[in-house]
Amino acid sequence: MTGTGTGTGTGTGTGTGTTEPIDYEELVESYNNRLLNQLRSHAVDHAFLEMWVPDEDPVTSILNMVEAAEAYGAEGFTLRLGRETLSDEVAAALVEAIGSIAKVESETKGDHGFVHISAISG
Repeated sequence: MTGTGTGTGTGTGTGTGTTEPIDYEELVESYNNRLLNQLRSHAVDHAFLEMWVPDEDPVTSILNMVEAAEAYGAEGFTLRLGRETLSDEVAAALVEAIGSIAKVESETKGDHGFVHISAISG
């Protein structure tokens, strides 16, 4: 499964893309755990995730993440997702949902899928 979408924006932002993939399922689990046990600072490791709220729908959730990254000025990031989360349908829907604000590429390697978000418009 591979998918690519290209945004129409040309903003470069002031943030930098991350080199290590963000583990999506681990991030959602951590967010939910911190939501119950911690009043503030729910995100870990990436400042733009302070603005992100996950959604049960992975497409909406990842779109929210890209919008948070855009507001923060991040240029891009990579997500690692389980194959059960990143189906071919989800990959295609991500290109459709995010393609107007960022470049989206997806790939699979073994039991995981990766979504590369870059060129987030600002």
